[in-house]
Amino acid sequence: MLILAMLAFTALAFTVASQKFARYDQDYTSAMGAAQSGVDDYIARLNRLGLYYKDVDCTNLALQGPMDATTNTCGWSDSTEAGWLPVDPTRTGELDAFYHYAVNSSLAESGGPITLTVTGRANGEYRSVESVLRKASSTDYVYYTDYESADPANVQAYPTSNPASAQCGGSVPAGVTPLYWYNNRKAYGCKEITFASGDYLEGTVFSNDSVAAAGPTFTDGFFTANKECENVTASTAVSNWKWCLRNDGGTYSTANFNSVRPQYKAPYYLADTSAVFATLPGCRYYGSTRIVFNSNGTMTVWNKSNGGLGPVATGLGSGEPCGKLSDLTGAGATVNVPTGLVVYVSAAPSSVPARECYSGEIGGPLGSALPLGTKTATTPSTPTGTSASYTYDTNMTETTKYCSEGNVYLEGVLKGRLTVAAAQSIIVTGDLVYAGGLESTSNDMLGLVATNSVEAFHPWMGTYSPVKEASGCTSGCTYKWSASTSGTTNSSVWPRQYSDPTGKTSVSGLQIMGSIQTLNHSFYVQKYADGASLGTLQVNGSIAQRWRGIVGTGSGSVSTTGYLKKYVYDTRLKNAAPPYFPAWTNAQWSQRYFGEVNTPAEVRD
Repeated sequence: MLILAMLAFTALAFTVASQKFARYDQDYTSAMGAAQSGVDDYIARLNRLGLYYKDVDCTNLALQGPMDATTNTCGWSDSTEAGWLPVDPTRTGELDAFYHYAVNSSLAESGGPITLTVTGRANGEYRSVESVLRKASSTDYVYYTDYESADPANVQAYPTSNPASAQCGGSVPAGVTPLYWYNNRKAYGCKEITFASGDYLEGTVFSNDSVAAAGPTFTDGFFTANKECENVTASTAVSNWKWCLRNDGGTYSTANFNSVRPQYKAPYYLADTSAVFATLPGCRYYGSTRIVFNSNGTMTVWNKSNGGLGPVATGLGSGEPCGKLSDLTGAGATVNVPTGLVVYVSAAPSSVPARECYSGEIGGPLGSALPLGTKTATTPSTPTGTSASYTYDTNMTETTKYCSEGNVYLEGVLKGRLTVAAAQSIIVTGDLVYAGGLESTSNDMLGLVATNSVEAFHPWMGTYSPVKEASGCTSGCTYKWSASTSGTTNSSVWPRQYSDPTGKTSVSGLQIMGSIQTLNHSFYVQKYADGASLGTLQVNGSIAQRWRGIVGTGSGSVSTTGYLKKYVYDTRLKNAAPPYFPAWTNAQWSQRYFGEVNTPAEVRD
């Protein structure tokens, strides 16, 4: 009998202990669930009120806690006790689940993440998590396009004799919008661009359009707003993943998806203009500007077509941190990179005439001043029969390249974090690499944002001579300039070469480390159809463009002119972005990183 009693007491003790352990496990799990509820709650508030992070919401008890009294209007100070919100508003007992959060939004104003520390509490058990929140942006993808047809402003794809129709993005009359391929764009003769078998995109790809492809490689995921892609599910045969590519009359494009199933996703949209950069801290220049980044954290700037309007420095302290006007218009001003801020190039004031730049007028290092050629201020706009011939880069005859326009010419080795934006276009005149390379420990990061285009510099020289307006004229004739193009005479010089200082990358062609956004047009190579193969265009970062830009011609993996593509995602962009880099216009906040941390002592009861 005694033995039976002892066994009964042992069983009872085991049952009670098991119940305690079960209760502990339940509370421990509930506390973690409460923490995640806090994350979800804060994200929901951000997405309802996009600038929710800017001010402390005194009505939100989950925010109440010890903080600097000067950071809020709630009367909360370093001695304020932590406040808690219940996961279920109808259950507010001591045993129920609550959450409290602390917010670090110091980087959010410049486009950086919000760090949220959330503590969940359930029946005396506490668990805390740290969550990194960011708005969706083009930096989430190695490559994005809105429309997969050629840029309607591309005069090689759409010559003046055969301009793009409204459905292709040309002059758009009221009530007519550009079409995606799946909205019957084929019927309008738009110039379509195809990914070739030699194209290699290492990172996630997204297009609002239906992508034409002939065997390229997409290594890490492919998303499209092409509705037919909704038919591709986890059970779909790999052979039918082609449904996410272009369907041209029953014939589908092909691609190597690297065993990663392509997926449908609702469209994302770019902003229409870079004008917001005029209000952001950093350096603002006027008219055509040349910048060479130096590996010591400085940049040399030439800004000669400013109409006497000096640079505007915002948030950079006293002095002339963006350069003296006399240096900018002379041999160049070497200044510190405004790291964490922006450089913005606006159009020059109206006092600057709208004309082609004279040779060397944009400026640059000795022996490589732009534009190239021999055109001078004495070269007449309308020649006579005896006017002297001159040489000139034919790219610079486009009205968008006039000296008064807000273009920036860029190259070099960047040390720092910077976004360069242009009211017109950005022209990459040489390699753009980071002083710290692409290592995860590197703090260097570059954004390139152009209202119109980002262009890879490919000078195509012409010899301009006077010719008769009327070829049969024999007396009192009028003349015009006519170019005989012989191609670039300095292909060994352009684009200018800068090696990756870490030695981790080596590119035969042109390398750009950075995130690119072209808001109205495209990322392309100047005169891409002229000359010989230029090697590989490698971008380590991300690319987003309104229209497909053309970088070369050829067949498969063989380049005839211009470049082959190699686009590689900079994985640091998963949790960071260049300063003030634009998010999608329809972006939402979301959680990018989530990990458990020790519960702060000040939030425990």
